Amino acid sequence: MDLIETIKQMGVVGAGGAGFPTHVKLGNQVEIVIANGTECEPLLFNDKYMLNEHGNDVIQGLKVVLQATGAKKGIIALKKKQVQIVERVKSIITNHENISIALLDDFYPAGDEQILVYMVSGRVIAQGQLPTTVGCLVSNVETLRNIYFATLGKPVTRRTLTCIGEVREPSVVIARVGMPIGDVISECGGVLVEDLAVIVGGPMMGYIEKDLNSPITKTMTGLIVLPQDHFLVRRKTMPMSWVVKQSKAACCQCTYCTELCPRYLLGHELYPHKIMRNINFGLDVPPEVIENAFLCSECGLCEVFACPMDLSPRMVNHAIKTSLTEANYRPQLTIKNRQSRVNDLINRKIPISRIKERLHISLYDRKEIKSVVETNPKRVEILLKQHIGDTSIPVVREGDLVEEGILIGEIPSGSLGARIHASISGRVTLVNNERVIIKG
Repeated sequence: MDLIETIKQMGVVGAGGAGFPTHVKLGNQVEIVIANGTECEPLLFNDKYMLNEHGNDVIQGLKVVLQATGAKKGIIALKKKQVQIVERVKSIITNHENISIALLDDFYPAGDEQILVYMVSGRVIAQGQLPTTVGCLVSNVETLRNIYFATLGKPVTRRTLTCIGEVREPSVVIARVGMPIGDVISECGGVLVEDLAVIVGGPMMGYIEKDLNSPITKTMTGLIVLPQDHFLVRRKTMPMSWVVKQSKAACCQCTYCTELCPRYLLGHELYPHKIMRNINFGLDVPPEVIENAFLCSECGLCEVFACPMDLSPRMVNHAIKTSLTEANYRPQLTIKNRQSRVNDLINRKIPISRIKERLHISLYDRKEIKSVVETNPKRVEILLKQHIGDTSIPVVREGDLVEEGILIGEIPSGSLGARIHASISGRVTLVNNERVIIKG
């Protein structure tokens, strides 16, 4: 069995993003593989833990990717402020001549793959394109460890995430895929507030999850517990109708949302201020101005830092993308001969410290998290779609006895998808087209 088929069999997907199936990604031949260890979002400690405690596994996974893609060079992207981790990684790669380290400033969004590719390689990815078009491939450090484990015959059954905020013991948690979010929080000593809200992911790009019985997936990076009345919770739960009304009343036409947009600064034809003008005043703008909302990565820099009126171009772009997608409309985004603005990008890097202040989360920040929690749940609810692509097909039946690591969801024939495996041993108590429940 070749490397890519092995990775496919073990159900590896991107652990740092939307869960793109890794076996498909590694089907590309590239020149440079970039290991993303920048930990882009505030309050998260997954990458730091992974590199500090399992750096050898990460490097082994990087070597696998170099072999699979034919790349001549591997680069590990780290924040230069993480001195201990930098020294740790340096000690591991001493005898690997084709692997080096790239040090980045502590800015947001350093971990966005388009920004990262430019900062590390100097190559600019055209709008609507992927890093492979400029000979690069980006992979999160946990994904690389999962790739290495795949070569050892170990499927993805666990997810490393940070549980922080209003919890008694902020921790890095080794969570079983499918265990309830509420159980993870309980493993960290429980909550410190009665009226709480949970952000899944990071504070910038994460979402509010109201159901604490929702299961952990392969792509979850964090659980941030906040008071229900926290600024960030109010921001993320604001109705779209309010966003539009506020924009019409308060937008001052300053263009800062565009001037600080990371994608605009890479030369992409994304102009949030023009989209806001159309929403506010119904101005007749070219259709491509609105369509190019699809170029928005929804990093949130416009709403958190750029806009002096506290408006949300990100939410407007999201609403446009959702509306057009529901209408089965996908614009052609690729253009040639665009003008790059990367010199401006270098001088407009927003420090993470400023982001934390704007989000009112500095109270929860810490230099390190020493607590690491292993989990052993008695029940898991494993979703059959935790990735980009089609929902996996269940291959077990109610009443079956399964062992941890056994296949329970297969990729539909000829489809883009990822395999799903049991995260605990036990009896299958429910199977449908969306999930498999196992009780230990």
